[in-house]
Order: sequence, then structure tokens, then C-alpha cells
Amino acid sequence: METNVDKTVATLLHEHALMLRAVREMRLALLQGSIGDACKALDTLQRLHAAHIAVEEAHWIVRLGPGARWQPKVYLAEHAKLEQMILDWRRRLTADDRLVVEPLDRLELLDASLPLQHLLEHHFEREEKGLFVEINA
Repeated sequence: METNVDKTVATLLHEHALMLRAVREMRLALLQGSIGDACKALDTLQRLHAAHIAVEEAHWIVRLGPGARWQPKVYLAEHAKLEQMILDWRRRLTADDRLVVEPLDRLELLDASLPLQHLLEHHFEREEKGLFVEINA
């Protein structure tokens, strides 16, 4: 069994894919108006993200040298921002656990979810081009 210290780049990349899939599932549920299904997908994202950043912060980011492309504070700030966005979505969805019927309401929810998706994608790209490359060099 792989421990937190032993996580490889391949494992971390797989976790990125799983988190992006969870966001996609959340967005599909929002498109369908199913707040319950969106909450389930968000639960998955929150669980994956918490475990993922715990490993990165304890075993990867701390190993970055002073000449790193992006300093540790950049990764840590993005982790904190993503955690906050996930919590904000949790509050938003648990405040309204019904089926959303109106198409415009569904579209509003779908549009509101884009910043979370975009930040995840941007952050993962930064890790894949910076952190993972520099630590393995």
C-alpha cells in the first residue's frame, strides 16, 4: 500500500483527473437541477482535495528550492482559495436542497461553478509544469 510519502507524480496526476471528474459531475448535476447529486459530487471533490493537498503540503511543496518557478506560497495560496471555494459551494448547495426546475436558475448555477473549475485546471497545470517537474529533477 502506498503511503503519503510514497505518492508518485503518476498518483498525483490521477488524483487531479479524479477531482476534475468530480467537478464535471457536479456541473452536470447542476445542469440537470439535481442539488442532491451536485452535493454528492462536491463531497467527492472535497474529500479528494483535502487528502491531495495534505500530501502535497507535507511532502512536496516543502522540498521546493529557492529557485523554483513558483514559490511555495503560490501553491499554498491556491490550495487555500480552492478550499474556500469548495466550502462556499457547500454552503450554497446545502442552503437549497431541492430540485431546480427553472432553466435560467440551472444556467445561473452552472455559470457560477466555472470559477471553481477554472481555478482547479489552472492550479493543476501549475503543479504539473512546476512542482512535479522541479521535485523530480
